Amino acid sequence: MSKNLSLNNLTTISTIQYPSFIDGTLSKMMMKSALAYCSYVAAVLLAASKNTAALSIISNDRSINRRDALIGGAATILGAPLACGAASTPSKPVAVLGASGKTGALCVATLLRRGLPVVALTRSGEWPPKKIDLNAVGFDGDATSSNPLLTIQACDVKNAESLSTNLSGCRAVVYAASASKKGGNSKEVDGDGVIAAGNACLQQNVGRYVVISSGSTTRPNSLGFKFTEMAVAGIMTQKRRGEVGVRDAYSNQSGSSYTILRPGGLDEPKQNIIQGPSALEITQGDVLAGFVSRADVAEVAVELALSSAPNVKNTACELYYRNKVVPVDKGFKKYLQDGADLDRLYGESYDELFQGIKPNYDYLDA
Repeated sequence: MSKNLSLNNLTTISTIQYPSFIDGTLSKMMMKSALAYCSYVAAVLLAASKNTAALSIISNDRSINRRDALIGGAATILGAPLACGAASTPSKPVAVLGASGKTGALCVATLLRRGLPVVALTRSGEWPPKKIDLNAVGFDGDATSSNPLLTIQACDVKNAESLSTNLSGCRAVVYAASASKKGGNSKEVDGDGVIAAGNACLQQNVGRYVVISSGSTTRPNSLGFKFTEMAVAGIMTQKRRGEVGVRDAYSNQSGSSYTILRPGGLDEPKQNIIQGPSALEITQGDVLAGFVSRADVAEVAVELALSSAPNVKNTACELYYRNKVVPVDKGFKKYLQDGADLDRLYGESYDELFQGIKPNYDYLDA
């Protein structure tokens, strides 16, 4: 029996709204960039309309949505990077906390590749990180502050005021930070930080909050929990505390929602590529696991952050590749059998993959 923990346009440039942390001088600079940007998009779309063959090459990749296919195909025609534009850009950005980390950096690049505005929040205020290949998610465009879609800000998840200020005006937030030598220990980052960021999202009326956590957080007797807990002192306990804190904070909220994403073992660098939705499996229950690349984790985290589907609200789910699935603990082998009381979700698109996710769910009481 499952334990369901009830938690209860392209317009005129003059109408573009910038986040509250952008001052007047920077707004003017971005206005000029936007004018040039719109001229570029017009040329892109004109060229794209004359070369449907180039578009069809990219649109055959089911891991890329139609907007990405259009922009990607048009950019290919003009010899431009994939991130160079979208015909319509929402005024509110998505913020990524922990943007200098291995997964967080790919979340930022994923958003840029989609032509969406993003705020890269790092402890140092510097981005991109030097040793992370953003091409893993297909982005080879401008990764500097000169890109009008990218804002780089310093933000410490241990500082509630910093969180509140930097998350103001955002449509969604992805929490990809985790304990590190310079950034803070597991209690500060994986526990307190996750909760504080959730509270800041609620305070600033941010619509969606996606937390990248870990599989096995609810299974303290599993080898995965024990090994990770030893590798980084107390991290699984703190990740679970963060999950519960977010769940409780959102229990009586109606305008904002969260999703906790629990990826399996991160298989890289040899497979740090986007395999896409058809290669993935989602379950809810924290009973099955597998490997998954950081690239695919970033893609799914961004898709969840952008989703307005009611079934992905205030819930948790596990993510891993479907080609080699294992039980989190030996007592869960029965969930690998056909007919087991567990929904194993697949899909050729992200919409299909997410379709069977249950809202207001935490884990399976097995």
